[in-house]
Amino acid sequence: MLPLIEIAPAKLNLGLKILRRRQDGYHDIVSVLQTVDLCDRLAFTSAATGETLVRCDHPDVPAGPENLVFRAVEVLRRETGVNRGVRVDLDKRIPTGAGLGGGSSNAGATLRALDRLWGLRLGPERLSGLGAELGSDVPFFLTGGTAVATGRGERLRPVVWEDEFWYVLVYPGFPVSTARAYRNVRIGLTETEAYGTFLDFAEKSGGICADRLFDCLENDFLPVVEAAGKGVTRILAALAGGGAVACSVSGSGSTLFGVFRDARLASAAVVRVQGRGRRVFLCRYRPRCGS
Repeated sequence: MLPLIEIAPAKLNLGLKILRRRQDGYHDIVSVLQTVDLCDRLAFTSAATGETLVRCDHPDVPAGPENLVFRAVEVLRRETGVNRGVRVDLDKRIPTGAGLGGGSSNAGATLRALDRLWGLRLGPERLSGLGAELGSDVPFFLTGGTAVATGRGERLRPVVWEDEFWYVLVYPGFPVSTARAYRNVRIGLTETEAYGTFLDFAEKSGGICADRLFDCLENDFLPVVEAAGKGVTRILAALAGGGAVACSVSGSGSTLFGVFRDARLASAAVVRVQGRGRRVFLCRYRPRCGS
């Protein structure tokens, strides 16, 4: 039997503001999420009853219950009572600890794939609820595209994105712990100011004016990543000097990115920022998750 293949794209945070710390320990945020065509690949095949096997070609990716793919399988079993076994072979391209949502995207891909493979037909609402149990970003990765995220990131408002841009992603060679980033981030804006910055550009039609978005692009985690040193400031300067219309960090880091209107400038910027243990990717918008 041929495996069921599912593609799990990375995401960029095109701006991220933290509003407040919540009583449950999470934070209320405002962000624009967008999937790009840097993707992991997952292959699902049947295994012995009740067995969950996760195999990955990346040494830093765990295979047991701490892996979000493993946990997504267990959540589905608990929700449905299905006790079928599965083997998941994960071809990892998205860097880990990079602010690109690779683990969450893998979890979303697992929910999508097993809903089909096991004939569950849970529907978007139930799958989204299960995804939220696994992580704040997981519901977004059930469909992907572009969305304004609020709450702790699980409340999504899909928006139309019709602009053509190229993104140069630079993983600087070191990961950033999300927990540590939140401990060190400085929350400086009020809710009103944050909403004024990041939601005013949303059109009534449900679209986003990209020019207005990139004019006000900012991420509260950027100072935390810059404080880590290791050439972050130089990378951002190189992207800006290469013609990027905006530069920032994705999520809580550590991946930096530049936004380009011209493919030739973007390709030249890839060469400009390579070296010193960095991983560089030239990406474009991927409208939907899935195969």
